Amino acid sequence: MKDLVSGLRKNCERAFDFLFRQIDEASDDVWRAKGGEFLYWQHIYHAFYCVDFFILPLGGTMDPGPGTENVAMFQEFPDKPLSKEIVREYGKNKQTQAYSWLDGFEDSDLTKVNESNSERRKMDVSNGMVISGLAGHLMYHVGCNDTTLRENGHPGVY
Repeated sequence: MKDLVSGLRKNCERAFDFLFRQIDEASDDVWRAKGGEFLYWQHIYHAFYCVDFFILPLGGTMDPGPGTENVAMFQEFPDKPLSKEIVREYGKNKQTQAYSWLDGFEDSDLTKVNESNSERRKMDVSNGMVISGLAGHLMYHVGCNDTTLRENGHPGVY
């Protein structure tokens, strides 16, 4: 049975959809704009990069794709942003990986310990916590960028 997994997946799907809409809605100025301390485009890139944090198996290595870990983790702020097309392609790859990962769960798996994410967090976390954490992390960055869109005269996507 996958009733609960399907519901949790819908939260992830919604968050990915919002992030892709934010790529489409951003003017070039907004794409390069700062929202608080961080760059608009970097929020999206970071959200996609961190999918690996949630879904990688034990021993897996996070893939920064077209950029670097330091850029993905807000430790460097390049003068030239990654293009929308490159970030979108990277995001589509992460979305495909996340959906494939989610396909492997049944409702009965939600309370089981997720060994790989537990190892990364240095504490026991269940599969359900990991799935909800993935959706929550993606949505957090949607919220950050919706603020930047609105502050720059565009409607938000959420």
